[in-house]
Amino acid sequence: MIRCCLPRSKVQSIDMRSLLVLFLALVPGLVFSQTDVSGTQSGTWTADDSPYHVVGEIVVPDGQALLVEPGVEVIFQGHYKFTVNGYLEAVGAENDTIRFTADNHTTGWGGIRISSGDISRLEYCRIEFGKTAGEYPDMHGGGLALLGSDAVVSHCVFADNDATADNLGMGGAVYGSGTGSYDEPLTRFTDCRFIRNHCYGEGGAIKFTGDANTEITNCEFIQNDCLYGGGAISGYSIYGTKLINCLFVDNYTMYSGGGAVGVLGSGNTLYLANCTFTGNSAVTGDGGGLNLAYTEAFVANTIVYDNPGMYSDDFHLDWGSNAEIHYSNLTMPSGATGGNNMDVDPLFVDALNYDFHLTEASDCIDAGTDYIVLNGETLVDMTPEEYCGTAPEMGAYESCSVSGVEDRTMAMFEVDQNHPNPFSTRTAVSYRLAAETFVSATVYDVRGRAIRTLVGTRQAVGPHTIVWDGLNNSGRKVGQGLYFMRLQAGDQSRSVRMLLTR
Repeated sequence: MIRCCLPRSKVQSIDMRSLLVLFLALVPGLVFSQTDVSGTQSGTWTADDSPYHVVGEIVVPDGQALLVEPGVEVIFQGHYKFTVNGYLEAVGAENDTIRFTADNHTTGWGGIRISSGDISRLEYCRIEFGKTAGEYPDMHGGGLALLGSDAVVSHCVFADNDATADNLGMGGAVYGSGTGSYDEPLTRFTDCRFIRNHCYGEGGAIKFTGDANTEITNCEFIQNDCLYGGGAISGYSIYGTKLINCLFVDNYTMYSGGGAVGVLGSGNTLYLANCTFTGNSAVTGDGGGLNLAYTEAFVANTIVYDNPGMYSDDFHLDWGSNAEIHYSNLTMPSGATGGNNMDVDPLFVDALNYDFHLTEASDCIDAGTDYIVLNGETLVDMTPEEYCGTAPEMGAYESCSVSGVEDRTMAMFEVDQNHPNPFSTRTAVSYRLAAETFVSATVYDVRGRAIRTLVGTRQAVGPHTIVWDGLNNSGRKVGQGLYFMRLQAGDQSRSVRMLLTR
């Protein structure tokens, strides 16, 4: 770990060697490659040939497969679609993410659009700046569209995607139509983050219609929005959808209900366990947290708190809906039944800085249940090793660290790839802080030598941008080649690879 606050003389012999090893591991052979792709694609996209510059529409044909290796960057040079009629497997690693992005963030790209009998797989991917265009179905699903198809998606980030082709664009990040099975869950999202996605229609992050048994587990939905219902998730005629251990914060809808989750259509069933809804809003509608129509909902161990709506706050049961709610903290919606519920301030540790653990004084601690069956479904089944005290907490987070259970506290900061990249005169790196903290940013060459210190100050919550003009600390131009920007925020760090050409 780089200890930037220590005198350089004390850390150079150890930390610079460690940094050099890290850089060399990230840059096999130090070969500056670029691969232009378009048309029919199959086989393997390798890290050695990355980045892949998409210069035309991409199609993975029926009966063929495309595998994408860890660390690959896929950069769309125009508004092109990535159509999968066969099988896509894009599996990155925790420290070697696969990135699907656009060279022009305003124009964006056409998203991954899967229409296949195979179940595609996405792991440790970042899908960003996808934007819909055209008519159905291309108007829906800015980052990913599942059209009568299924996918298993885990540890992925969906950020800054839009479904704004017209006033009916739905699913800012993800659109699913006819996915799943009545027999078993086929489409699953696990340990994913959806942030700042947007649509004109319904479902700022996700829109499902005519889907069965979709599971969304350990996911975070932050600052997504839409115009017409379901600021984070919208469902229409969905069956057996499960939201487990999910956080919904600062999502909103403008002209309809369900600041975080909105469900319409007929014959809907929805299951929620150990979720936290807070800070969401329905600006001119009902249910700042949830608004459900023609839905049977079954809820346990969940917190719904401080989600304003114009006509009703937090949780609203609309036409033809009912809910069975147990061991939860919320204002019970009219028409709901259940027991062992409360309606109190959950006392989050620091909601302003996105820490939604519970303080020791919270009544929600040890107030959940470790086992419950609702509507014939085992909604909660936890062992004592999976929670802290005598019973699980309400909400998405345990108040202590549990052995073997991932702590899903929101990351201190998110860092985007520099843009443009490669660059000849200057390049910018954008990042967002979830809490006020000290931030440092330093540019290194491939030998691990510090070239330029760009930032070293305490910064506020929110978005920030750093610009590097290709100069060193003496104000002189550096030579072309590969450089790394190392950003440190609190105890977390990120590195960005930058290619300078002259």
